[in-house]
Amino acid sequence: MKKKIMKIMLVISSILLILFGFFTVQMMTNVRDITLRNSEKTGKQVEEYSDKAMRDQITGRLSATALGCAYILNEMFSDFAGSVALNAEAATDIYTNPEKYGNARVTRPEKFEIGQMKAQFVYAEGVNPNDVDIRKELAMIGNLQGNLTAMYGQYNQLGASYIGTETGILLLAGPVLQERWDSNGNYVHLDPRQRPWYRKARMTQKVSFTDIQNDYDTGRQAIMCGAPIYRGKTFVGVAGAGLYLEGIEKMMMNARIGDEGDSCIINGKGKVIFSSRKEGQLEPQSLLIEDKDKDVASFAAKAASGESGLELLDIDGVTCYLAYSPVEIVGWSLVSIIPEKTVLAPNENLMTSIRDSQDEEHTAILSIIRTALFNMLTLIVAMGIITVILSSFLSERFVRPITLLTSKVHDLEGDQLDFEWNEDTGDEVQELATTFKQMTDRMKTYIDDIQKATAEKERIGVELGLATRIQASMLPHEFPPFPDRKEFDIYALMDPAKEVGGDFYDFFLIDDDHLGLVMADVSGKGIPAALFMMISKVILQSCAMLGTSAAETLNKTNDALSSSNQTEMFVTVWFGILEISTGNLSCANAGHEYPAIKRADGCFEIYKDKHGFVIGGMDGVKYKEYNIKLEHGDKIFLYTDGVPEATNSEVKMFGTERMLQALNKDASAGPEKLLQNVKDAVADFVGDAEQFDDMTMLCFEYK
Repeated sequence: MKKKIMKIMLVISSILLILFGFFTVQMMTNVRDITLRNSEKTGKQVEEYSDKAMRDQITGRLSATALGCAYILNEMFSDFAGSVALNAEAATDIYTNPEKYGNARVTRPEKFEIGQMKAQFVYAEGVNPNDVDIRKELAMIGNLQGNLTAMYGQYNQLGASYIGTETGILLLAGPVLQERWDSNGNYVHLDPRQRPWYRKARMTQKVSFTDIQNDYDTGRQAIMCGAPIYRGKTFVGVAGAGLYLEGIEKMMMNARIGDEGDSCIINGKGKVIFSSRKEGQLEPQSLLIEDKDKDVASFAAKAASGESGLELLDIDGVTCYLAYSPVEIVGWSLVSIIPEKTVLAPNENLMTSIRDSQDEEHTAILSIIRTALFNMLTLIVAMGIITVILSSFLSERFVRPITLLTSKVHDLEGDQLDFEWNEDTGDEVQELATTFKQMTDRMKTYIDDIQKATAEKERIGVELGLATRIQASMLPHEFPPFPDRKEFDIYALMDPAKEVGGDFYDFFLIDDDHLGLVMADVSGKGIPAALFMMISKVILQSCAMLGTSAAETLNKTNDALSSSNQTEMFVTVWFGILEISTGNLSCANAGHEYPAIKRADGCFEIYKDKHGFVIGGMDGVKYKEYNIKLEHGDKIFLYTDGVPEATNSEVKMFGTERMLQALNKDASAGPEKLLQNVKDAVADFVGDAEQFDDMTMLCFEYK
């Protein structure tokens, strides 16, 4: 019987070991297959979501950019037309009620006044400037010299502001030009009644803009606006002004997104009047409404008719997104273009990264299975040896527990890993059963943990990686940024506390002689702060490119952000506009850190400027402006609170004094070296302590 029991135990043990190995391999294979399927499914879902999210984000930004720039242009032209209309109303009152006004003296310009800005008059051929009625009318409208001069000073791109009359005289405010005299030194006649702005206002009897014209004196391209003047109900003249188009062309260039984006302006006839492309379908003067591509012609017709929208079209053989929005007052449409491949490039990079991660995961799983198989074989050999040695000592009382254990083990298959053992044999069978239960419990926990950890890791990695790349692309990151400009040197860096942050810096040329400098800190951290940061950056730069002052730029930015700030987030901003040729830096501070300034023969010191309220916190805030005169070798250092408030393991802050010491360690160094000195000093002070706030710095040297 003992031999039979031994043989039976050997056979049963062998069967159990084989079954155990089989089911173990099968379970491991199932775990591998489940993991691989989930990984592939997650990859497909991420690809579909990120593709849609990327398209929605870029096209939304494209549409918002076109709408915002078109809105700014429309507001600029409306303001300009309003100024012309005010001059017309004032002139109408003078003609209708001359008894309320005195006689003003208006002189004809002299050659020695060339280049000076003043009120002056010209007249049509055949008009006698010494005629009594002419002199009387000129003295009457001369009361508007101040109005015309004020309007000329109001607009940077204004050619001149003027009043033309039916009697053939023209009162204008602007610089005295050489073109006022011919080659023989004779004063040149000019008939205002033949000018496009005069004729259109007289024909329409309302405030009207002309098509783009060449300026009469300078030949520069301009758009003119005219408003009719009446004596009672009798038409007597036109108030007008001409606006050069360089500023409009710069605004159009602001509608571009990224280096591969383009922008253009289409007039009411479907013709391209401005474009960042110099050739191809969108080159200047192209009549898109007659383009051989019917889809392009249809898009041009909708844009010319004043519609707004988003189209996906082939432009010069490249599929592009086109967002367009009307500039209603002049009948134009602003168009922002970006290639579809540019929109999809981040998604392709993301999917490549996910596929690499999946390959690494597959390799790791196969390695785990190989190790488990080796351990299992080792266990089988060991258990076989132990069975042979101990079989001779087994008795009949071990048969039932072993049979029961075999039955329970046999029931373990697939994902059915529930193992219950209620017997108490007090020997190795009991221990083996307990081991089986612990092993199956660990397997169930391990499978569940793998599925949850894999899904969470992929989701977080996708979101943060995408946000980090988007934010990094928004900030200037190539230095030197303006290699052909030797008048100054600039360097900046940002070290976010998390994968993305709320700090940002910016610098950009407003025109050839004006440079905008920005240092800002958005409330909060992470992705919400990064989104608010990108919106704030785009709006602030758009407002700055209008050519307004530093304070007015912050006023407009605050109005734009406060109008729909449902998240109640805000941003502190230091903003300055440097006139490069003179070194005059006009600044405004919206609740941001004080700047540090170093004069050429001194060291860095904190400049306690005037603080205003934060941007986005409250409607209607007006910011104050101050000026700093920079000389050769002067430097200005801008930073966010992450620098002075960096905290070490002893909960002590770095502070502004240590910051100034780091700056003055080598105060004569260039901007890049200065920022590195401060960064090294903060790192030495903080040590192994965790960074809690974004750290952003910018240094500017005036040469």
